[in-house]
Amino acid sequence: MLALISKNTLLSCDETSEPSQFYMLRYHRDRMLVAAKALNWTEAQKALEDSRGFNHLRDVLQNHLARMSEGNQYLQPLKLRVTLSFHGNISVSSTPLPLLRQLSLTFVLFPPHLSPLPPPIDHPLAQMGWRVFISPTSVTPSILTRHKTSERSVYNEARSFIPKSSPGADRADYPLREILMMNHDNEVMEGSITTPYFWRRGRWVTPPESAGGNIGTTRRYALEAELCVEETVRKDSVADCEAIWLSNGARGWGWGKVEMVEQ
Repeated sequence: MLALISKNTLLSCDETSEPSQFYMLRYHRDRMLVAAKALNWTEAQKALEDSRGFNHLRDVLQNHLARMSEGNQYLQPLKLRVTLSFHGNISVSSTPLPLLRQLSLTFVLFPPHLSPLPPPIDHPLAQMGWRVFISPTSVTPSILTRHKTSERSVYNEARSFIPKSSPGADRADYPLREILMMNHDNEVMEGSITTPYFWRRGRWVTPPESAGGNIGTTRRYALEAELCVEETVRKDSVADCEAIWLSNGARGWGWGKVEMVEQ
């Protein structure tokens, strides 16, 4: 959730003329709806379908903010966790994010393009970006990796391989740490909490759906905006100190640097 931004209102496609505080809300609704259909959760589908379902989701989010702010407009950026149950019930929890000014220094919310050149070492995008590791194990793709669900065991296992001795390993804010997940063909599927983008042959590429990773909101935006194309990325093509972009639906896009470590 953000302060009111016209770009975000446009991308959220509220189906009304009301400004939106919710980052890419339409994309998040669509992702949950696709997952409900894949899981054959009929009642969950009905809760989100068409404009009535969209408006219901938005109302649930706005009611959550109203309870937190005692009816005043809530301007502090938040990470909202929205869960949709088998029976179509929507619940919301939230945690604070950095102020929008700080967030915009380290992450790009609506990139018109993805720069092929990493930022200077003294730039906030470089200093406060992601440290990226590679999982030594492989994952079997399934409906639970292609869609975001509350079943996170394979992701938690992958994150357990992030070196505990790395600087900032005990911090929840910075530096952010990510680990790239592989399928049994040694292809990059996704990050444990992000979509990765790799510079290949003069363009940015992201792993294809066939690799088995999550069909995320910012991934969809990047493909629709032609910021990248889908292409298989093999594990052995990822280099130590390689600069990559990472994105997720809470923070937008930020730079990361790959670090090879002994496991």
